[in-house]
Amino acid sequence: MPRYVPYERLVLIAAALGLDLPLRAFPSGEPVRDVAQLALLASFRRLLAATLRWRTEVPLRVPGDRRAWDAVIDGSGWRVAVEAETRLRDVQALSRRIALKQRDDRTDVVILLVADTRNNRHVLRLATPDLAATFPTSGRASVHALSEGRQPAGSAIVLQRVTDA
Repeated sequence: MPRYVPYERLVLIAAALGLDLPLRAFPSGEPVRDVAQLALLASFRRLLAATLRWRTEVPLRVPGDRRAWDAVIDGSGWRVAVEAETRLRDVQALSRRIALKQRDDRTDVVILLVADTRNNRHVLRLATPDLAATFPTSGRASVHALSEGRQPAGSAIVLQRVTDA
């Protein structure tokens, strides 16, 4: 038996068995951010009170855990995690990912920052019943609180237009 089997051979075997053999690659080392996500985060940051501290790519408070929040907003005695999405696809997977991060990092308030696009508005309309319990606070109310330097009342979805600086 060969020690290493070429991927092409595995694909042929899988096809003969009626299976697909997908190949997925994930970045290692430093996190990869795309230009659209950076623009979305920058656009949101401009709405915050100057008294708040803004940090990006903040690792979870779990030693050895490689997951990170896209941003964290620190106020006086409180902390809000931010997950930024430029294009919504699998809302269930996104919800699970956020819930696990929230649980493991012991974070009470999360802002799901979503680019204001036609696709994302459509996906959010379809997913509203599923997301309402996780994100019970109005996005507008959360942004208003943050713009005044206050902690939002709870987790929220913020639909944000990407604007130039």
